Amino acid sequence: MKPALIRQSLPHVLIVALLIGIVIVGSRRDFVDDAEPRVLASPPCRLDSGPCRVTLDRGGWLELTVTPRPVPAGTPFVASLALSDVDVRRVELEFEGTDMNMGLFRQVLAPRPTGGFEASITLPICATGAMRWRTRLVVRAGGETLIAPFDLITGEPSRAGG
Repeated sequence: MKPALIRQSLPHVLIVALLIGIVIVGSRRDFVDDAEPRVLASPPCRLDSGPCRVTLDRGGWLELTVTPRPVPAGTPFVASLALSDVDVRRVELEFEGTDMNMGLFRQVLAPRPTGGFEASITLPICATGAMRWRTRLVVRAGGETLIAPFDLITGEPSRAGG
């Protein structure tokens, strides 16, 4: 290769390498946190029965609500997070079937202009029409990841099982 061609190509190669590095580091940012996740001790709570609140040991609280209740199977429902005295960067909900493996479903909640976070979610339908879900609220706040587990039944609760 001619030296002139190398000098001419070098800036372009460096720019491409820099962009690849930015993409790799940026994509890892969602997976790497400053601290180990901390599972919050929350009282047993079923989201389809009412709001579920977790009080934080340093003050403040997180309250997750789903509407409508009961949560219909296979149709959209709204998950809303209200909070107090928590500096939140990102909020996700994770859903896993408890009686049947339906895979892991993850939904990011968007910030609301009036405060808190919200998302419209549709979970798959179970063959029985009802499904028990283990729901994890994952909150990235103040250099740590907080996890609060809850239960949720979609469809007709009397036939829940998957």
